[in-house]
Amino acid sequence: MWNDIELLTSDDTGSGYLSVGSRKEHGTALYQVDLLAKISSEKASLSPKIQACSLSNGFIIVVDQSVILLDSVCRVLQLHLIFDTEVDVVGLCQEGKFLLVGERSGNLHLIHVTSKQTLLTNAFVQKANDENQCTYRNLVIEKDGSSEGTYYMLLLTNNGFFCITNLQLAKIQQAIENVDFNTAKKGTGNCAFSKWEPDSSKEGMTVKNVLDTEIIKGAKKFQLIDNLLFVLDTDNVLSIWDIYTLTPTWNWPSLHIEEFLLTTEADSPSSVTWQGITNLKLVALTTTTDKKMKNLMVYSLPTMELLYSLEVSSVSSLVQSGISTDTIYLLEGICKNDSKLSEDSVSVVVLRCLTEALPENRLSRLLHKHRFAEAESFAIQFGLDVELVYKVKSNDILERLALSSADTSEQTEWQKLIDEAKENLHKIQDDEFVVNYCLEAQWLTYETTQEMLNYAKTRLLKKENKTVPVYSDGLKEVLRAHAKLTTFYGAFGPEKFSGSSWIEFLNNEDDLKDIFLQLREGNLVCAQYLWLRHRANFESRFDVKMLENLLNSISTPVSLQKLCPWLKNDVIPFVRRAVPEGQKILAKWLEQAARNLELTDKANWPENGLQLAEVFFTAEKPDELVLVSCWHWISLKDYQNTEEVCQLRTLVNNLKELITLHRKYNCKLALSDFEKENTTTIVFRMFDKVLAPELIPSVLEKFIRVYMREHGLQEEELLLLYIEDLLKRCSSKSTSLFETAWEAKAMAVIGCLSDTDKPSELFELQEDEALRRVLYLLLSRPIDYSSRMLFVFATSATTTLGVRQLTFAHRARALQCLLYLADKETIESLFKKPMEEVKSYLKCITFLASFETLNIPITYELFCNSPKEGMIKGLWKNHSHESMAVRLVTELCLEYQIYDLQLWNGLLQKLLGFNMIPYLRKVLTAISSIHSLWQVPYFSKAWQRVVQIPLLSASCPLSPSQLSDCCESLVAVLECPVSDDLDMLGVARQYVQLELPAFALACLMLMPHSEKRHQQIKNFLGSCNPQIILQQLEEHMNTGQLAGFSHQIRNLILNNIISKKEFGILAKTRYFQMLKLHMMNSNNITDLVNYLASELSLDEASVFITEYSRHCGKPVPPDTAPCEILKMFLSGSR
Repeated sequence: MWNDIELLTSDDTGSGYLSVGSRKEHGTALYQVDLLAKISSEKASLSPKIQACSLSNGFIIVVDQSVILLDSVCRVLQLHLIFDTEVDVVGLCQEGKFLLVGERSGNLHLIHVTSKQTLLTNAFVQKANDENQCTYRNLVIEKDGSSEGTYYMLLLTNNGFFCITNLQLAKIQQAIENVDFNTAKKGTGNCAFSKWEPDSSKEGMTVKNVLDTEIIKGAKKFQLIDNLLFVLDTDNVLSIWDIYTLTPTWNWPSLHIEEFLLTTEADSPSSVTWQGITNLKLVALTTTTDKKMKNLMVYSLPTMELLYSLEVSSVSSLVQSGISTDTIYLLEGICKNDSKLSEDSVSVVVLRCLTEALPENRLSRLLHKHRFAEAESFAIQFGLDVELVYKVKSNDILERLALSSADTSEQTEWQKLIDEAKENLHKIQDDEFVVNYCLEAQWLTYETTQEMLNYAKTRLLKKENKTVPVYSDGLKEVLRAHAKLTTFYGAFGPEKFSGSSWIEFLNNEDDLKDIFLQLREGNLVCAQYLWLRHRANFESRFDVKMLENLLNSISTPVSLQKLCPWLKNDVIPFVRRAVPEGQKILAKWLEQAARNLELTDKANWPENGLQLAEVFFTAEKPDELVLVSCWHWISLKDYQNTEEVCQLRTLVNNLKELITLHRKYNCKLALSDFEKENTTTIVFRMFDKVLAPELIPSVLEKFIRVYMREHGLQEEELLLLYIEDLLKRCSSKSTSLFETAWEAKAMAVIGCLSDTDKPSELFELQEDEALRRVLYLLLSRPIDYSSRMLFVFATSATTTLGVRQLTFAHRARALQCLLYLADKETIESLFKKPMEEVKSYLKCITFLASFETLNIPITYELFCNSPKEGMIKGLWKNHSHESMAVRLVTELCLEYQIYDLQLWNGLLQKLLGFNMIPYLRKVLTAISSIHSLWQVPYFSKAWQRVVQIPLLSASCPLSPSQLSDCCESLVAVLECPVSDDLDMLGVARQYVQLELPAFALACLMLMPHSEKRHQQIKNFLGSCNPQIILQQLEEHMNTGQLAGFSHQIRNLILNNIISKKEFGILAKTRYFQMLKLHMMNSNNITDLVNYLASELSLDEASVFITEYSRHCGKPVPPDTAPCEILKMFLSGSR
């Protein structure tokens, strides 16, 4: 029973057996296929009889004995009727109010739709003898123009053609509205029945009352268009007849058509008369050779060119519709995938709508439903953008990856998706899409991300002409992402990697934000590593506000052993170079932070305060290029004697004195107390600290007398003053006759009266020896005289001075001396210009001095007014064979921000050729923030040489300077923004030869290819001594610039020991406690507990469990026996 009716709004990209997507589809035109309705039966039917018609006032579907009436857009079910026999024909009239149904039994029913009343049932013809032969072939019902509300009906039967007139449906409708069903049933009026034949004696048709003669033998379907009658006969041949003469004008005997209908693009069917049939399309349903399927075919008339073909099921029927529509409806019976049912068994009948569509629209729909194989062949067939298919498929893979887990159990599955992504990307020519795809995707693991970035990089490099560097935005972005990925790995480790955290890190343009965050969270080593990797990016924009944020982000308490080397070797030189005015902020912060240690780290005070405060004065000088350093110290000079710096220097001196007091004189004072004292009162405090009067002579001899002598104090005078002070302080406060302790102390001091003697700073210059000698000579003259003389030399327009040539080198040296000797006001008064312009003048004449040395004649005016890029390239073209010229070009490029790729490729090549390695190292650091230069072939080559040359020149046993060079090489490895291009394996081997396995392991961990990296690390760990690596980390990499990465190496070593359960390697070393802490922090101590209990002792195991329980905030009850502690832990861990 076909009683389950479902109205749908689906499309051709549905799923399962309702889909047409897997069918064969051909032609130059394209149709969009939508699913409108689904009619189901509980029991499958064998070759059900199906038909449908689309009318302006409704949509009728017939399946066997069931008639379903829908509204014209198939959204509302209006009527569902089931008849005694199969239904042959149906019709709808009077604005959809009346339904005509012709049954196989011969009965013709007239039904009122709204009331669902059957008004008339009549058998016009007898049932055919053959059960499978239709009694009624076709039904047409039209308005009779001669009378309002009257219709005529044409019936094509199995043996004739009937015309029924005078159907007064308007009156019937009126009666029904008046609820007069008796009148309605009688109101069909006088009906005339006639059969028509052609009359050979006349032009036209005459009526014949003989029912056994047929006009068109075997006609089973026809369609009329003005004077053209399309007729389909029982032999499945379609022909065209002239309606006036009823003579055939065209036929197609070679095409076997089961059903047909006509559509046109004309505005109305009447226009077909004037244009012939050129606007018509013939829609035909034909049978395939094996009759298992049918083909829906669309032809253009009159040429019968095939426009479109779609394979449909063997139980299918075209929906009859008006000729002016451009929509084709198809009723199709579908069998569920059940091996027990025959191929013609149907359990679902669907109504499909085919609308001519643009190929682009169909492609879009296929892509929307992720049917990529079909979309690919479709795009190729219609000449569409097949790359769009690959791009959408690539994005779909990303979505599927996002639903995957990085869990190793699913590794095979997501690795397949990654392989599929790469295979798909190979087909895409659009490099920009590929680059963005590899960059912006949230890949599951660090290794996968690296793999995809390598793919993008390799792909772009293949297209680049390496001999002539050409700027590429894509390559620049890929190299930048590579550098950030290396940074993420070094700072956080692969275990912290996730797609979302990586993309957030990659897209974060504020590198300092990450550093501040890590500092606030107390992750100093991570912050140090991020600083090392990113400082080149933010150096040019670093300002005082950023410095304040940096310092305020350093959380307390913090390890001074890690903080001080970082400040000393990195931050302070950076501040002096990038933002000299920040020195006073830095000095003030150091002073306050050092003072705070007296409260926060009392146990190590005051040594810890001095350690922190003095880094400002012991810090390394800024590492700068030669010419730049000639004028940079001027800015340093402006800020080296500020109030804040002087206060910090005073604090350092006070802390040194405080330490001496404690260590040498056994007098421990608070800093605030010490700062209120002088040498005299400090002696008083030393006496105050002596609690027993009888100890005064020995304390005086051992400590106080030594102090007084070293500070030039008169002993006898001081002792008398102390007694006087003691009397003033104590006698007035005495509240009891028995408080005589101070009197005893006073008496003891009086007994020690004797004589006593005395002692109790330099500013280092960063300039060279020659400048120091000049300054020494000038200091002997009045400052006013020296300033004016130096000003004349520095600004003289003449080229001679007496008999000597006045060179730009002389001018530069004179100006340097002037800037050192005189204050800012004097200099600005002499030059009549602000200080910044004076500094700019010094830059120019310093560069001119280098031109002069190269014998290149150029005036100050010409240098200032010439376009710098042209001047630099001219200098390069003519003097690139001279090392000094190469250095000058390099520094001019940096100063005036000339970053031409070919020029820089040549510069780096020449600097390597001249073996200027220390200078080259500084240059590489200076250009590391210029991402476009990372594409230059010699950029990575230069980094490789800077790393390797110090290693090649070293040998075991390493001298202190060689060890320092080896450390600096590893810093270069960590700092290198294109570390993926370095031969890490080669560098690691050199470190192994120099007996520095910890350094070698660091290099292996930075290898770009995950498979090679894992294998090399595995082999290395199997052959090295973990204790030696941990020792080298502690001795050489635990502080300063290497500290940021050393924790990754330490974690790798410890995790390797844990995974192999080789705890005995560290059991009797000082690193065993480190292993314990590491396992406690990772909440994974069971294996170590078992080892301690079985290999060492039960007590060791219980102590460790007790420590861990306290660490977790769940302390073990006191006095619990070791065996009970172990038992409770093991039972809980299971």
